[in-house]
Amino acid sequence: MTILDYLIVIGYLAAMLVVGVLHLSRASESVRSYFLGGHRIPWWITAMSSSMSSIDITGTMINVSILYFMGVRSFYYNIWMIGGVALMCHLGRWIRRSNVVTAAEWMSFRFGEGWAGELPRLTIAIISIGSLIGYIAYAYVGVGKFVSAFVPPLSADPARNAQLWGVLVIGFTALYAMLGGLFSVAYTDLIQTFILFLTSLYISVTAFLTVSGDFITANTPAGWETLHPTARIDYLADVALEGYPAGAFEVFWPWVFMWGFQALLSFFSGPGMGPGTQFMLSTASARDTCKQGAGYELLTFPKWTLVAGLALLALATPEIKIQDTDMVLPQIINTILPMGIKGFVLVGFLAAFMSTFSISINNGTSYVIQDIYIRHLRPQAGGREFLTVTYISSVVFVVLGVLAGLSMHGLFELGIWVFVILGGSMIVPLIFRWYWWRFNGWGFAFGMIAAFAVALAQKVLQNKFGSTLPDYYFYFLMLAVSLAVSVLVTLLTPATDPRTLQEFYRRTQPWGFWQPVHQAVEGGWPEFRKERMLRLDLFNCAVGATCLFSLNMLPVFFMLHNWPMFRALLLVFALTAGIMYRSWYKNLPTD
Repeated sequence: MTILDYLIVIGYLAAMLVVGVLHLSRASESVRSYFLGGHRIPWWITAMSSSMSSIDITGTMINVSILYFMGVRSFYYNIWMIGGVALMCHLGRWIRRSNVVTAAEWMSFRFGEGWAGELPRLTIAIISIGSLIGYIAYAYVGVGKFVSAFVPPLSADPARNAQLWGVLVIGFTALYAMLGGLFSVAYTDLIQTFILFLTSLYISVTAFLTVSGDFITANTPAGWETLHPTARIDYLADVALEGYPAGAFEVFWPWVFMWGFQALLSFFSGPGMGPGTQFMLSTASARDTCKQGAGYELLTFPKWTLVAGLALLALATPEIKIQDTDMVLPQIINTILPMGIKGFVLVGFLAAFMSTFSISINNGTSYVIQDIYIRHLRPQAGGREFLTVTYISSVVFVVLGVLAGLSMHGLFELGIWVFVILGGSMIVPLIFRWYWWRFNGWGFAFGMIAAFAVALAQKVLQNKFGSTLPDYYFYFLMLAVSLAVSVLVTLLTPATDPRTLQEFYRRTQPWGFWQPVHQAVEGGWPEFRKERMLRLDLFNCAVGATCLFSLNMLPVFFMLHNWPMFRALLLVFALTAGIMYRSWYKNLPTD
């Protein structure tokens, strides 16, 4: 990089630190101010921040790599993301009506204040902290590899150099995230969204003008350009993505089935304990939460534009030699981009990383403060005290995450484990909590613990014993174990206190198997009128998912110069967007 590129990056980092300092006093007013912005941040800003939190350097490196090698069908790897449509249709309003601070505190709202509520609350808090450490490890590996490709080396050993730069970037990001809480996260994300949008626009236009449709056809295997699902991808027989043996993805249908099944389940589960729940709880009303969910989904499309543009530029650049699949992205930027632009694009990717990492730190520390420290140790803790504990816990998380990252290898392998296997470990209890009145806190806690144990066992078998069993075997085993344990423990333990269930049902108004509770609420609150939204919500989920998928695929096929597919997707998007305006927007909740 040139001096101009370095100045652009340094200026950006300084600006982000200033934003954190400026919001320090507002964030320290109370726990809700620090972790939820005092419900004062506009929904469209939290929508931008939420969408930015789904775009990070490590994830982009993974997606560019698998698109480069797998082709357009690699987008099935991310199909689980369309499950977020449920947040704008029904799950968002249900979550916001709880008026809690964290997903763990929500457990007390749903299951009560006794041990049947306290155990799932502690389970969520502890697993959230464990998941945060896993995510920090994932982010640390990716950002270290990425940044070390552009800056002067701190060590002659490439692996150690990446580790050292990863520590520096993660440490700086944690610093500004700690200072201003959700205020600094959201308002820096506002800036970072525009930076990433401009980066995506530049990359996509460059790719479109550089790579023709004929070139793509001539330089990729047959079927690389198509989205049609298939049982087998022959050209992947000799491809070895990091962490997997050659040919691991040649038989493609089990992977698509796993990713698609995860997407289907996510329509009904909602977010577990990550930043998604925190953003929804931070809005001013249930109506704003639904609009935020829509904004989040719509603002993710620059991510796929960026991924497709970078992969096409890699195809068109013979100077790029792929030794490490995780290094496709840095090689593209170093080889193709001119002076000044390189610094700006690097800032765009740093913005994506810093957004995701900062909200993850903020979210993880919220469990330490709200669900462990204030709940069990110091209920009277004031602003200065909880800030001190927040800072200490943030530093501890970063150190543990970095130590965990030192044992990690391929990003793709790590990404599947963190987001599909580890994320899937909680999905069965998360579904039951909404739709089955008899499901209790004991079933939730033990179902999640059992699934989490299977996820950890898989990692131990792979790292310590060299297991080569495909991930999808562990995924479905984990779901089966979680289902069996959740139901069995629930039926063997007492039901949740009726008063807790009635209050939950009256405020949340979920659909599902709630008939005994519904009758009790109608008897106790004659003025109660239940929302009748089941059919409309399911219809909106189906139409919204189609709308979102077509939107995300539009720029991909535009850059592929595949005009018939582009026109078809444009028509689908226009029709489904019009339907959503009438069936979803016109029926938003008034509370």
